[in-house]
Amino acid sequence: KVTIHEFLSGVGRGVETHFPKLETKVGDLSKLLVARTLKLKKFDIPCKHVNFIMKLILKYSHKYMLWLWKPRVVAI
Repeated sequence: KVTIHEFLSGVGRGVETHFPKLETKVGDLSKLLVARTLKLKKFDIPCKHVNFIMKLILKYSHKYMLWLWKPRVVAI
């Protein structure tokens, strides 16, 4: 099972820095995958990053739901 943190880390490009806000407001990955633009705007992400972050989250959640993409698991 993939967590929100693994999903955002897989997306990369600075999206994972917003993990605490998304985890407290969304809760689990299934809710994040069905969240759309208006819901994502309410998560207090800095304005200059909102459109870029939203595009990435929406793009990768669509790919993840279609089984076209899966975040890489990094073994430590």
